Amino acid sequence: MAKLLQLLEEFNRKERFYVVGMTFGNKRFQLSEEFRKTLGRKLGIYVPENAFAAMDYHLDWLAASLYLTARPGASPPHGRDAQLITGTQEDIDFLVAYESDDWCYVIMLEAKGVTGFTNKQFRLKVDRLVAMSKAPGWQSAKVIPHFALISPKKPKRLKYDRCPDWMVEPDGEPTWIELRLPELLKRVERCDQAGTPSQQGDHWKVVTEKRGKMAAR
Repeated sequence: MAKLLQLLEEFNRKERFYVVGMTFGNKRFQLSEEFRKTLGRKLGIYVPENAFAAMDYHLDWLAASLYLTARPGASPPHGRDAQLITGTQEDIDFLVAYESDDWCYVIMLEAKGVTGFTNKQFRLKVDRLVAMSKAPGWQSAKVIPHFALISPKKPKRLKYDRCPDWMVEPDGEPTWIELRLPELLKRVERCDQAGTPSQQGDHWKVVTEKRGKMAAR
């Protein structure tokens, strides 16, 4: 196994990864054939059956894996680059990585379901990924990066001007993969006695969301 892939696995410490793997009998988070084909079709690559996959993967872990790949014998403590190691829980929603012909493919997927992407959050993540792509480990591990957005509808107001070439397609926008959600979902919303939404309200109501339309009861 390539050094970067080994490190990515060793940093993968999200409890939900292991709980989901145990409860569904899929401890390695092996990707389904259908999803591998979707990624392959959208990104123009072949994703193998044994690809490493992880959810909510901290960017600190990715940065540390790249650093240690470039400096395998480095002794701690390591000097901190504030752009790379932030000490926050900022993450990639879903990460896929595998080795092929001495290259390490790293696929980063950003997902939204009932909420939307925001330019502020997206810009911060793009800037950090750009900083990582310039780090020595990126070249040492011979990383071939890919990026895609997953959501029910294609984002319309997201700005991609800070994205490097590897994050976007020839038209300047990231690859988009449709996320199919149930037609009807509910949420709890705080409100006042009249039913007006209010974060300080001492009442609550159920809001039903269906095909973009909402009704309360």
